[in-house]
Parts: sequence; C-alpha cells; structure tokens
Amino acid sequence: LVTVPAGEFVMGEGEAQHTVHLPEYRIGQYPVTNAEYAAFIEAGGYREKRWWTEVGWTERKEDNWTEPRYWDDSRFNKPNQPVVGVSWYEAVAYCRWLSAETGQSYRLPTEAEWEKAARGVDGRTYPWGNDFEASRCNVDAGDQPVNAPTPVGLYPAGVSPNGAYDCAGNVWEYCAT
Repeated sequence: LVTVPAGEFVMGEGEAQHTVHLPEYRIGQYPVTNAEYAAFIEAGGYREKRWWTEVGWTERKEDNWTEPRYWDDSRFNKPNQPVVGVSWYEAVAYCRWLSAETGQSYRLPTEAEWEKAARGVDGRTYPWGNDFEASRCNVDAGDQPVNAPTPVGLYPAGVSPNGAYDCAGNVWEYCAT
C-alpha cells in the first residue's frame, strides 16, 4: 500500500474540473495480481457467501462463477499479471475476504480516491503529466503493442505522484462509487 496525504486535489477534466478534499488514506501500490487472487480462490472465496454482497452471491450462483473469466487463458493467468475477468462483485468479495484474513480493512477506493492516487493533486491527465507517452504504460499503441496485461509495476516511468503503479494502461480497475 501507498499513503495518499490528506488535502485538496483537482478532480475531473476540462469544464468538469473541481476541487475535492480527501482525508489521508492508503491504496494498493499495484493492481491485485493473479497470485494474490489465487489465495482467495484456494481459501474457498467462491464457496463462502459471507464475502459476497447479496446481489453478487446471486450472480455467482446463477452464472456458476468458480474463478475469474480468462483464469485458464495463458495470455492472462501468469502469477505476476493483474487479475482480469472479475466482476465488481468478485472484487468486493476479494476485499472482504482479505480484510478478514489480515485483520486490516480493505475495500475498493472511491472514484475520487482512485483519481487522486493516480493523477496527483494538480489536475494532470496522466500519472506523469498531460502528454500521452505510450512508453510509460501498457497500451495498444506505439510500435510494439503487447496485447496482454504485463506484470504489475513493469512501467516505473508511469508511476503516479503518490507511488501507485499501472494507473494508466494495462487493465481497468474498479471503484466503490
């Protein structure tokens, strides 16, 4: 986890920019990896209703979820790659399980928390500034697109001002709001 200091930051883009104040909080330095998520699966995360929201448990049962989609796809299942193919409900269940497992509180960040962690306080567009640079993140652009998630933290030149990695490119991330 990295600590994001209390204070104001510029949220949004263009005409929608506005100032938001947040208290200090901690957020994952890297996206959750397949290795980390595997511990949830192995601990019975898909069999334990207590980790799931009511709607999430219903979805899990109706669609017979026992693991993330793409879990068996070699393009997406290396231990140090970020976990993909999870629903918002699976992400919430993982956080609830991890909280119980560690005795620390884990949850999805709010949109404001994620944005401040990713962009810093000055309203920049990307973690590194306002100009897009494909060499700072895993995206389908540039000379050699990777076409799969890369191991977390592989792009240190794209780290956010708050020390969070992979906030641009690689995979989409869920928020609580």
